[in-house]
Amino acid sequence: MNTLFPADKADKIAEMFSFTDEEKHVFCNTADGILQTHEDEDPTKIITAVCEYADLIAKSKGTGYIPKIARQKIGDVLLTSIEPPCGSNTYILETKEGFLVIDSGFPCYAEELKQTVLSLYPDFAKQKTELLITHIDMDHMGAMDMFDCVYLNEASLENFTREKTGIPNYRVKNPSRAPFYQMVVKPDPTIPLSYIGDLKTAGLTFSVYEGFGGHVEGSMLFLENELGLIFTGDILINPDGFTPEQLKVNRYPAILAGGSVNEDSKKAAAERYAAYDMMQGRRWVVCPGHGNVFQL
Repeated sequence: MNTLFPADKADKIAEMFSFTDEEKHVFCNTADGILQTHEDEDPTKIITAVCEYADLIAKSKGTGYIPKIARQKIGDVLLTSIEPPCGSNTYILETKEGFLVIDSGFPCYAEELKQTVLSLYPDFAKQKTELLITHIDMDHMGAMDMFDCVYLNEASLENFTREKTGIPNYRVKNPSRAPFYQMVVKPDPTIPLSYIGDLKTAGLTFSVYEGFGGHVEGSMLFLENELGLIFTGDILINPDGFTPEQLKVNRYPAILAGGSVNEDSKKAAAERYAAYDMMQGRRWVVCPGHGNVFQL
């Protein structure tokens, strides 16, 4: 017997997020689908996870959006990290040529992120602004309209194209489907991290590596060798220093996704090991997808 998501709890969530009738309908169908996916588990556990996750996301909007902000000078570049209560870190590199931003949080916090950025850099919109997307998860790709240019790889572009045309994206498609790439350098599907080229922007040069589908297809890692900077997306995270709320927020997606947010946990581990191997032999400032910046 299928369990349906409770109507009273759906009403509460719809009110929290000011859903339209159509948005509420979509939410209820999605919540019912999650329960069906977890039909062998206690439905109360799943319903509670959905409700508490929604509550944490809602509480982190507006005045509840209080990110941890850290800044450090690396050579001629000022690195600012913005770590929100929910969602991915956002990194801002202020260079002589303008601003380069890596990942941009949940779309539902777009206005909060914009206000945070403008409070730190009042002239942000007056200079050249560019965005790098490490991968296609929802919590890494908000506020794209802030930027003059957004960089992403072919796999990520295909993901967005699939969504736009009504085709299941990488997170919900049949896992047996092979990704379609049209790149100058095609990633090697047999190794954890493939070098796919250099990206020159904002006066910096990044060596770009693409994973082989551990966290999600198309995940990228960006290394700036001259500065010793590496942006890993969710290939690496750093839970040290998480607040209690962040620990909860990062736990619920795994529960609702069936135990892990990785498409293939063994491959994800291999990508992590490969990333650490890549950093052997020198000092690096590591900017993870979630958690504090750290040094190796």
